[in-house]
Amino acid sequence: KRNSLGFDEYETYAAFYNRIKEGDAPDVQLEEVPCLGACKKAPCVAVQHEDYVGTVGLIGMTDGELNERLFHNVFTEEDYDRVWSSVENGIQMMADEDDDDEED
Repeated sequence: KRNSLGFDEYETYAAFYNRIKEGDAPDVQLEEVPCLGACKKAPCVAVQHEDYVGTVGLIGMTDGELNERLFHNVFTEEDYDRVWSSVENGIQMMADEDDDDEED
């Protein structure tokens, strides 16, 4: 799919690399993986967190994505922004929970 749209194999990786570099999420690590088991919905993006086993579902995912815990068909800047916004939102929610725990 990526080639038919004129994207190279590093397009998705580069999009998130740049968002991490320009954003306020220094602890986010970006890794390229060979297969997420959803080739028909590729390119896919999965999010993992050290406190959980496997990939996580995030606010901003469609119902189908949430069921598989993968963002599907991530091709455009709008797609990249949607995924990144979900990641940032997840980071903020966890930070808020940590703050609430400290207040108790």
